[in-house]
Amino acid sequence: MFFNKFHWDVLWDFSYNLLLSVIAAGIMFFIVKGLIRALRKANLKGTKIDSTLVPFTITIIRYAGFIITVLITLNIFGANTNGIIAFLGATGLGVALALKDTLQNIASGIMLIFLRPFKVNDVIECGSNSGSVQEINLFTTTLKTADGLYLCVPNNLLWNSSIKNFTRNGTRRLDFVVGVAYSTQIEKAKEILLNLSSRDGRILKEPSPVIAVTALTESSVSIMLRCWIHVDNYWDVNFYLQRTVKESFDEVGISIPFPQRDIRLHIANEKNIDDKSHAIMALK
Repeated sequence: MFFNKFHWDVLWDFSYNLLLSVIAAGIMFFIVKGLIRALRKANLKGTKIDSTLVPFTITIIRYAGFIITVLITLNIFGANTNGIIAFLGATGLGVALALKDTLQNIASGIMLIFLRPFKVNDVIECGSNSGSVQEINLFTTTLKTADGLYLCVPNNLLWNSSIKNFTRNGTRRLDFVVGVAYSTQIEKAKEILLNLSSRDGRILKEPSPVIAVTALTESSVSIMLRCWIHVDNYWDVNFYLQRTVKESFDEVGISIPFPQRDIRLHIANEKNIDDKSHAIMALK
């Protein structure tokens, strides 16, 4: 009878603690879910929450919720959480040494979040990696390349390299260079480029466009139109100039020459060549 009562007490305590653990885990689950929903809703409403921070913060909330749930569960079952925390700390040190590169990615991700050399939707280039930033996580940063590919870059690689951000300043300089024939009146070609730049509203008035001769190449004279454009219009204006400049030059007879070479044949001794030709004919 004593043993039966003892077993029932143990089973009751275990069941009671298990029920409390499930309730605690459920409450923590809904708290985490509510925090994530509130964060995403605040981001959609256009508040001052930076979209770069959203996925990073969600990851932190999930990990923190999981760790708190485990500690609460252990505490309910009467485990010494102080000793467990000390054990986890010692174990974490060993894991940290084994996963040094992974922890470097976490540290680099935190630095990228707080120093913010780029944010979501910025177009960046880092070494051989380039594309539009889609998401910054604890371990990696996700990019979308210009041809629509998915690119996952370790945070450590981004943090330890120079980053070129094409979007951050808002404007970008376009150096459009075209070659014309040496017989072309330079001022006429410059006038056409100036008119095109003044008519296109996407080309900024300040800083004002600059048109200058930049090089005298083997086949042509290089004329450059240097202007400033909003980053969103950069490639559209570039493609527009490629087509419009060609059409405008054709209308006034300005040619864009192909590469040219002057070839001269120099015969050193015509008599020796004639003798060789006769000898070949005689052999035949």
